[in-house]
Amino acid sequence: MNKGESQSLPDYKNPPVIEVVCGISFETIEKFRGPHLGLFWQKVRKKFPVCEHAQRLETIPPELDLKNYLPRMWFINEEKNMLIQLQNNRFYFNWRRMQQEEAYPRYNTIIKAFKTNLEIFHKFLEEENLGSVKPIKCELTYINHIPKGEGWESLGDINEVFRDFTWSSNKRFLPPPVALGGQALFALPKDNGRLNVTLQHGERKIDKHPMLILQITATGLGADKSNNAVWEWFEVAHEWIVCGFTDLTGATIQKNIWQRIDVK
Repeated sequence: MNKGESQSLPDYKNPPVIEVVCGISFETIEKFRGPHLGLFWQKVRKKFPVCEHAQRLETIPPELDLKNYLPRMWFINEEKNMLIQLQNNRFYFNWRRMQQEEAYPRYNTIIKAFKTNLEIFHKFLEEENLGSVKPIKCELTYINHIPKGEGWESLGDINEVFRDFTWSSNKRFLPPPVALGGQALFALPKDNGRLNVTLQHGERKIDKHPMLILQITATGLGADKSNNAVWEWFEVAHEWIVCGFTDLTGATIQKNIWQRIDVK
């Protein structure tokens, strides 16, 4: 079976994912103005009552045009664990873990919420005669936190977490590292984008506890930019992120810490 066509994916009872981002970039909606941000908020305000400004997301920052400048807006739910991000050329939806004990709601729940709110945005554009969303590329990101003590005690144990990394402590001058990082880029099937994997060493905000931060981001979209093609792309991206995560990480930590449940 080819990649992108599997019927079942690796599954974990306690995955280390702390944030998932679904997004679509599209051609700038030229008629979109500041008041439209507020009008759209009224469409979703019941579920997303908190509103915040955020810096615009741009691949290449343009010269600042104060006359036509529009911020990126965050519309956040009461629990602050789900939010919509909107600017005149991007629509994103995030789930983020806000409480340590909060369970990951699973991809199907997140992508359904993204679809539902994106459809509200589509209808809003139609009602306001602003045009339509013309996709350029899609994005799916998973951010994972792997704290010290959960499968590793020092960076000398890195091969227990990531099987392509190793640190041999035998007969060498340098001690185990106190920080590390890395990046790898992979092609998605049919030239439909890239899978970007980054690994960093950091600290948990609440208590400065050391942790490894693994971010896996799929971006792209093929020549077909129809609605069906967009959602097919997300399915492939999700498969590659989940299977890629499993391919990169060690069997022991998968079993003992993340409690992999799809293997006998």
